[in-house]
Amino acid sequence: MRKSNLALAAFLAVGISTGGIAQDAETAAEGASEQVTEAAVSDAEPTCYLHVFPTLEGQAQTTSLLSGFGAIGAIADAAKNKDRNVSEAEYLKEALGPRFQVAALKQIDLVGELNLPEGTAVRYETPIADRKITTKVKTRLTESTAPCYAELIVTQNFYQKKAIYGRSLNNRFIFKDFRTGKDSTTLVKGRGGNGLSHFPPKTTDETEAAEEDLRQAFTANFVEYAKKFK
Repeated sequence: MRKSNLALAAFLAVGISTGGIAQDAETAAEGASEQVTEAAVSDAEPTCYLHVFPTLEGQAQTTSLLSGFGAIGAIADAAKNKDRNVSEAEYLKEALGPRFQVAALKQIDLVGELNLPEGTAVRYETPIADRKITTKVKTRLTESTAPCYAELIVTQNFYQKKAIYGRSLNNRFIFKDFRTGKDSTTLVKGRGGNGLSHFPPKTTDETEAAEEDLRQAFTANFVEYAKKFK
């Protein structure tokens, strides 16, 4: 009897152990299945593509009350501020360069603002220096043949300071919609303009505030432009 009880106890112990192993294996299998499913979702092909092209441009213009006195006043004003406009344009090209534009645009829901399909993948491209290409070409600027495809192009960074209205940043954008697989499309052009309080900085201590000021104005300009897609 004692041997029989010992055998039964051993059998039950093995059964419990085996059941635990089976349950652990089942749990592990379910976890692996979930991981595979998640990986499949993350690796799934996007439903659409948006290719974004920042610009290399930077322009600046400071005008005084002279510009209010007709053509002669405007010419005198331009001559007076020539060196200043050149230096500020160069500074704007550096401060609001392609990397800065990309970083600013990444803080915006471009897909939502442009009313593109959910799941659209955003790709940032190398700037194109030739304005004839960025502002006039109606075909795709990449080799992509995706049926759901669009392009957003920044075509102007323009800093302006006026005697009465103060400082502002103006940006121009172009949106090209190639959805349904078309090869050529219309250029939806537009702009946005917002005031500046700290740019350009007067001292190095003001650089951080000036950059934030510039970023806020740039993103606000895009949102202003994107209203036409709502």
